[in-house]
Formats: sequence, C-alpha cells, structure tokens
Amino acid sequence: MAKKLEDIEFAPEIEEEHTKLLEGVDEDPQELNDEPQEAPSWEVILNKNDRSLAELARWEETGRLIVDPEWQRGYVWDKKRASKLIESFLKDVPVPVIYLSVREDGKYEIIDGLQRLTSVFKYFKNSYELSKLELLPQLTGKKYKELPEQLQNKLQDTTLRTFELAAQTPKEMMFLIFERLNTGGVALNEMEIRNCIYSGKLMQLLVELSQNEDFKTAINTSSISKRMDDRTLILRFLAFYERHYSKCRNGLKSFLNEFCSTYRTPTDEKIAEFKKKFSHAMKAAVAIFGKDAFRLRKENSRGGLGGWTTRVNAAVFQTLSVSFLDYKFEQLQHRSDNIREAYEDLVSDPQNTLWVQYTKTSTGDFSRIQYVFDIWNARLKEAIGDCKANDSQRCFTAELKDAMFRDNPTCAICGQRITLKMDAELDHIEHYWKGGLTIPENARLVHRYCNRARGKND
Repeated sequence: MAKKLEDIEFAPEIEEEHTKLLEGVDEDPQELNDEPQEAPSWEVILNKNDRSLAELARWEETGRLIVDPEWQRGYVWDKKRASKLIESFLKDVPVPVIYLSVREDGKYEIIDGLQRLTSVFKYFKNSYELSKLELLPQLTGKKYKELPEQLQNKLQDTTLRTFELAAQTPKEMMFLIFERLNTGGVALNEMEIRNCIYSGKLMQLLVELSQNEDFKTAINTSSISKRMDDRTLILRFLAFYERHYSKCRNGLKSFLNEFCSTYRTPTDEKIAEFKKKFSHAMKAAVAIFGKDAFRLRKENSRGGLGGWTTRVNAAVFQTLSVSFLDYKFEQLQHRSDNIREAYEDLVSDPQNTLWVQYTKTSTGDFSRIQYVFDIWNARLKEAIGDCKANDSQRCFTAELKDAMFRDNPTCAICGQRITLKMDAELDHIEHYWKGGLTIPENARLVHRYCNRARGKND
C-alpha cells in the first residue's frame, strides 16, 4: 500500500552517501566480460515534455502520477537538500530532468526524480519550512503558504523537463536506460531498476518475503532495505532455486533479468512454492549460523582473520541458501555443527583463498558462480554425510544442546565458559565409535574447537 505524501519523513542529514550493506553484488564485472558482442536492435520510445510543477502536483493529487516510496527506494532526502531544490527553482538554477514511465492505464510512474518531486509536493502541502538557504537566506524558516504571492506563482509556473518512456518500450531497453541514469545525486541500482521495470506480483512477493522472521534474524540489520538490498538477496535465491546456475552463462545480470521477465506474474501455486522454499532455507540458515549467517571473516591489522563481518555477502547468500534446499531441515539441524565447521574451514583456510575471492569480486562471472556453488555443495554433502532425517542414533538433538547450554554453558574439555551457543556442540563422553550411546547421560557440552582438537588427538 502506498504511503500518503504527508507521512513520508525526511532522512536525517548526512555527509556521506549511503554505505553499502552488501558485498559481492557486482553483476556485470567488466574485467571479465570485455569481448565485443552484437548490439541488440532495441528502440527507445521516448517523449520529451516541459511540465509545470503545478501540473505535476495536480497529477500527484489526483493519482495520475504514482508517488510510492515502497515502489522505489523510498524518500531519502533531508530537509536541507529539499530546501536547496526549492531555492534552485526560485533562482532559476537548472535542475536535472525527470524520468517517467507511462503505464498502459495512462498513469505515470516515477523512474528517476522521486526525491525531487516528493520534495516539491511536500512543500506545496506546507509539510516543511525552508532550511539553511544560501541564495535566498531571507526565506529561511518559511513554508509555502508564507511565501509572497509572487514567489508562490513562480514555483507553480516553473517547468521541469520530463523524459517519458512509452508503455511499448521493450523492458530490456528500459533496464539499460535506467541503469545509466545518474541524476539526483545517487544512481538507481540494479534492484531499483528491476523494481520499476518488472513491477507486479513477483516484486510484491519480494517485499512480503523480506518480512520473514528467520530472514530478518539471519540478515541482522534493519537498514538493509534502504536500497532494496533485502530484495536483491531474495531475488537471487528465487532465481537460483528455479533455474540452475548453469543457465547463468551470459552473466548474472542477464540471468536475473530473464527470471524477472519470465516470472513477473507467477501463478498462485508458484508463489506458494517460492514461499515454502524460502522459509525452509532461512530456517536452516538460522539453525546453523544464527546471526552470523552469510558472512565472511574480518581481516585484522596483522593480516590474520578475526570475527564475522557485519555485511552480508550476496554471493554467499545465494550459494548457501539454495544448497539447503537439497536436504530436509532435520538433516541440516542434526549436522548443524558439522556444516558450520565445514563453512568456517572453507572461509578461513589460508591455503585456499580462491573461494572467498570469488565471493567478493567479479561475482557476476559464470565461471566464478559455478566454482563457488560446486565447492560449497561438495563441502555440504560431506558435512551431511549419511545422516538421514530420522537418524537420531549418531546425532544428539538440538533440543538437548539448548537445554544443556542453558543449564551450564561450560566446556567439559577446557573448563572455560562457552560464550556463544553457536560455538558449542554435544560430544559423546564415551566415543560413539567405541560403542558409546547417543543418550543424554552420555552427552557433554564442549567448545566446537576443543572437540575438534580432541578428535585429532584420539
């Protein structure tokens, strides 16, 4: 549901651009895709118009112009920036053009220019007073209704150049155009462009899935939705679930765009399937990694590795989440310690840094996508072993581990406190291979790494 204009709040004043909350998101690495390709025969259907601010405001008021922060990146300007825009109009300072898309029903959607137009409409509705003006300091603190009538009329009559893409414009061409836009200070990213071009049931589904509680736990940041980073992750999951990574030979960007085009209006059955698979993957991720899911190790000042990064890695997300779909949740839960160990070994091995490198740079290249998937899938298969969904003979239950951690989170090997539950596991007091039974009386809580050291010494 679109927000009312008066409910749209200003962003806090900041000095720097929005900091990326994801890594490993480059979809079209130029250094690996520099071979010349045949140009497609797309045509741009573009109309140019000069429209007054009063006309655009009337369109917004009547619903002809769609202003929906949930549809785009949201309103991210602060009051100072909005005020400078109004000042520019009053002093005839040039303002970048606005890009609109004409829908089949005759309404207009804002492709680029949401920040500028929202600032204008809010000012016309007296939602804020002008702040920190440089060219017209005498107007600082004034709302629209407080301006002299002459200046009110000037604002109403000021025109903005609009580039309006016709509804018949090929979607691929629209993507290319929007990708290259760099107006208004912050260019649209790939997901924001897709949200414009492929608006419909699929994009709505991404919004709904972003509210999955396990997903929010695993991602562990409320700011990741700022530039639709959360939807980026979910789209990648759905695309790689539905289509094997072998279909990604033309690059990640093309792969994701083709998926969006094909499944723009998925059936109810397909939506239900997507929801079920996503829920399974996120539940497994939290059970195995908790709030450390889909992250890489930090590099410390000495060149070694420290704790987990705060940023989610998109390449890791798509790889691990899709891989969990090959197993029942009970299998993943039973082998959660093994799986976590396998992942930590993979990202921490100084002798094998290629996998980590491929999740950080040029991640849209097919050969790198293939390598990351293949290596991890092999590691996961080894970690799962022959564990069946009902295999309780070899594996202690997660419920028992939780109970023992609550009662006394102390390692039975080193005697030190276990700070995080994810660093703990249950060990057989009498070795399983010596006939020890998988029963509560034969279980003890230990550090994962202490248990590994014990295994090497035994």
